[in-house]
Amino acid sequence: MKVRITQENLARALQVTGRIVGSRTSLPVLANVLISTDSNRLKISATNLEIGITHWIGCKVEQEGSITVPAKLLGEFVANLPSGKNLDLETTDANLTITTPNYNSHMNGIAAEEFPATPEVSTKPILTLPSELLREAIAQVVVAAAPDESRPVLAGVYMYIDEGQLVLVSTDSFRLAEYKLPLPKQADTELQAIIPTRTMQELVRILGESEGDVAMYIADNQVMFQVDDTELVSRLIEGKFPDYQQIIPSNEETRATLATVDFTRITKMAHLFARENGGNIRIEVQAEGELRILSSAAQVGDNTSSSPCEVAGDDNEISLNASYLTDALTAIKTKKVSISMSGKLNATVIKPDGNDAPNYLHIIMPVRT
Repeated sequence: MKVRITQENLARALQVTGRIVGSRTSLPVLANVLISTDSNRLKISATNLEIGITHWIGCKVEQEGSITVPAKLLGEFVANLPSGKNLDLETTDANLTITTPNYNSHMNGIAAEEFPATPEVSTKPILTLPSELLREAIAQVVVAAAPDESRPVLAGVYMYIDEGQLVLVSTDSFRLAEYKLPLPKQADTELQAIIPTRTMQELVRILGESEGDVAMYIADNQVMFQVDDTELVSRLIEGKFPDYQQIIPSNEETRATLATVDFTRITKMAHLFARENGGNIRIEVQAEGELRILSSAAQVGDNTSSSPCEVAGDDNEISLNASYLTDALTAIKTKKVSISMSGKLNATVIKPDGNDAPNYLHIIMPVRT
């Protein structure tokens, strides 16, 4: 292989693909990225056997070929080269030579034939959406997914199509987030898939650097997202997602609406005094228009923070986990937010407020005190 490429393009490709490469792996080739020519482009691929990312960049190809080289070494080396320079990449057996003015480096690699093949998902797209809309929906939902795989179906985001909307849901059984995203046109295929949390987190990062549309493909228990010059392929989680609709409260006794920034600030203040107490805080809503958060720990002290709010209903209170509440408030981007209560023992619902608010809700189960 012999190609010429710009430092900026190669550095970005290695940044996009290198995030999923593991440093501790039983297969040495999984710590590498695959570099191969593809017509007049250079293809950079990485995989951890569960997720695969491929990114294409333009280059001048003088001789076709392929090789795998350590992702960390190559990524750090290219990132530290002067910008605006062309790089000459040339392979000899399992060795990659990188040449640019003032630098000449040789990296030991592994034959491309040992790199795991990325599954092909060649069906037509199930749906196509603006990258910004899907990124926002995933980012607001993925925070509620289970952090481990003790219950695999909860370690991901459940996606399905219902009445012209793409619905994204995640839960760890202590909280639940749901986002309903209107589709630009009626989908002609069914969709029910649980996509691993790590996959969705990587997709959010990729979509954050894109301004185009993202296409979603599904086939043979694999999902692929294609945006600009990047493809992300992942396995799907097998199993049935819980019937979560039954835990969404059907009524409310009290609803308080206040500025998101104020609610976030007093929650974080309360959390400082609750860390030694399992993060438990007590929220009190006064019908005359005040929301108070109380927290205490014998080793630290106590704190009461408050904010004015608009209240519909009677006085109410509930105990919640401060970290869960902070996650919910951080995900919401509207200027105002509402919190609905139905007593100490029932779930609390957090929603964005406003005429342009998305169809999103975040449910947090109470802490029994």
